[in-house]
Parts: sequence; structure tokens; C-alpha cells
Amino acid sequence: MRVWCFIKNVLITLFWFLFEGVMLHFVYVNAAAFHPLEFLQNLESWAFYGFGYAMGQHFHIKYVVIYGLSTSLSSFENVMVPHLPRCIGRIHLYSDMWKYFDAGLYKFLVKHIYIPIVKLTSLKLLASMATFGFVYIWHGTATYILIWCILNYIGIVLEQTCSPLLSVKKSEGIKFFLDWPRRMRCFFGAVLLAVSAISNFYFFGGKNIGDLFFRRLFADNLPNTIILLFILYCGAQVSTELCPVHARKCDNNPIKMKY
Repeated sequence: MRVWCFIKNVLITLFWFLFEGVMLHFVYVNAAAFHPLEFLQNLESWAFYGFGYAMGQHFHIKYVVIYGLSTSLSSFENVMVPHLPRCIGRIHLYSDMWKYFDAGLYKFLVKHIYIPIVKLTSLKLLASMATFGFVYIWHGTATYILIWCILNYIGIVLEQTCSPLLSVKKSEGIKFFLDWPRRMRCFFGAVLLAVSAISNFYFFGGKNIGDLFFRRLFADNLPNTIILLFILYCGAQVSTELCPVHARKCDNNPIKMKY
């Protein structure tokens, strides 16, 4: 049984490795940071946004392949390891991105930086700032890394601040009105998701690529912006629906391959 699980996990990892190789023959996401910006500037809005989504999926699959090999060997040796990165297409909150994309890094940051500072000072904002300060130094003290960390810190703070304001007890009102807090959370999450995507584009492609996406988001025409926010809102609804199921599966079987 253990050998079969090992072979299955390796085959899954090999599939995503080959899939990524084929994808890079058609969508040159790695070359975006080294190509003249006119290439991206001349793309119409939906090709431009699609290219950004492809950048995110490329980054996700790369981590699935790298972590897939190590977790396959670890699971074969009965070593408990964090679950593989969750697909970015099913994450819309900053907190979930940090919690479920790189679970090992998240547990390290929480255990060795965030919790000790909270116990010492009781200041969660300070603990979060120190945590992202470590992330900034760990990933390299470049300008685009600093922008990425600042946007993530602001997003986490806004998310944690606004979440209680959008919650409601199940005993209040009828079901129609009970659904509105979720709709409001998803709408708020859609806005945060747009900013989160831009922050990740800084991380994926550097400052010039991030600046280009930032300008396009706020300079695009109103109909495109409304459609984009509606698509992100739908993604937030799907993410909200799948989040409890996926979290349960990861907790019950942390070494099982989930994408």
C-alpha cells in the first residue's frame, strides 16, 4: 500500500512537471520580466489579466512539482509533512494564501516569530509586522520584495479588521438576510483578491511588471473593471464554499496530494 501511494504521488508530480513544460512552450511567463514591457502593454485587457493568472498558476505548479517530490519520499518513509500548496484559483484571502500555499513556512513563522511576540507584547499588529519583516529579509531585500510584503501586511490587517464587522449570528434574521454577510465578505474578498494578485505580480515578475499591473487595474475602463470584480467575486464564492472541505481533508491527511 505504501509503495503504491509512493508510485501514485510520483506519477502525479511527473504529470504536473510535463504539463508545466508544455505550458511554457505556449505561454512565456518566465520571460515576462526580461522582455520589453511593450509586449505586455500592448495586450488587450483580458489577455493581460489572463497572462497574470498564468503567472500565478505557473508559480503554483512549480511549487507542486518541487514539494511533490520531497513529500512523496517523506510519505514513503512515514514522515509527516505539510500538505502541498493549494491551487491559487481556490484562494481569495490573504490569510488563506499564507496558511495553505506554503504550509511549512506558515507554521515556522507562526511558531517562531508571531506567537512569541504576541506572548511578549500582546500586540498582534507588531507581531505581524515583525513576521513580514522576516519574510522581506528571507526573500531578499529588493524593492519589489518590500512592496510585496507591505501589500500583504496591509491586506492581512484589513482582512482581520473587517471580518468581525461582516459576521452575523445564525439566529439573527431569516436565511435570505443571513446570506448577505457572506456576499459582503466575498465582495470585500474580491477587492482584496485584486490587490493580492497585484502584490504577487510584484513577487513573480519584479517591480516593473507589478507597476504595470497596478496601473492597468486602476486605469482600465469601467466596464472591464466591473466585469473583473464580478469574476473575482464569483471566485471568492467558490473559494468560500470549498475552503472548509479542503481544510478538513488537509488536516486529516496532510501528506496526501491535493491540488
